[in-house]
Amino acid sequence: MPEIDLSKLYENMQKEMIQKLNTGAEAFVHPGTKGDDTELNWIEWFREYLPQRYQVDKAIIIDSTGKQSDQIDLVIYDAQYSYLVFKHGNEKIIPAESVYAVFEVKQNLNKDRIEYAGKKAKSVRALSRTSAPIKHAGGQYKPKILHEILAGILTTKSDWRAPIENNVVKYINEREKEERLDFVCSISNNTFVIDNNTFVTEYKESIKPKIHYCEAEKSLVYLLLNLLKKLQDIATVPAIDFLKYAEKIDSLQLDTDVYDGKREP
Repeated sequence: MPEIDLSKLYENMQKEMIQKLNTGAEAFVHPGTKGDDTELNWIEWFREYLPQRYQVDKAIIIDSTGKQSDQIDLVIYDAQYSYLVFKHGNEKIIPAESVYAVFEVKQNLNKDRIEYAGKKAKSVRALSRTSAPIKHAGGQYKPKILHEILAGILTTKSDWRAPIENNVVKYINEREKEERLDFVCSISNNTFVIDNNTFVTEYKESIKPKIHYCEAEKSLVYLLLNLLKKLQDIATVPAIDFLKYAEKIDSLQLDTDVYDGKREP
């Protein structure tokens, strides 16, 4: 029985994505337009290669208290169990409970952009998340323990000369708990993945995690496979406690305004 050359498939995948990103970067001169096009290319790529249970968009994240994050270039969120997305004009607004991962998208990688991506991640991780019990045929599951939201930065190239490993590791390790990055991708250089499997439900600040990386030839494939593994570790997002969001509706009095079936029409 003939075998499929996975290495060749990965190589072709890598070439296709690089071509898309380079086309967007060269076609537009204005930095804002170029950035928007690059973000869209990344979003479309993730939509193509991630399982359909995940949705990908540019969005703002909110919580049940009304607090919101910064605008996030690329959000991977649930499209199955906790799907609730608001729209305000052209903006998508996603509840924090539904979020698996957030990414900042830039053309070039450098110290300032790692720090900036960390601050964007913090604006999401600082939000409150609910977790409701889950009903099933035999009874009820306890509320799911909240997972750590993944974060990263996606770039095409680096402002640093190769090799860039020492700089990336240094600035990753300088981030505080809420600003930590799980992925740093510079397609033309390397993809870095933080080995934090023990942090799926609890981040341990006292432990410096191992940082793995691969060379440019497989940087995108390495990113995708490691992201899939981390998403697999998270499993599903918590069930949203919709009544917590309903508390912000002033006219809704859940405790006192209960229809007793006797009111005249």
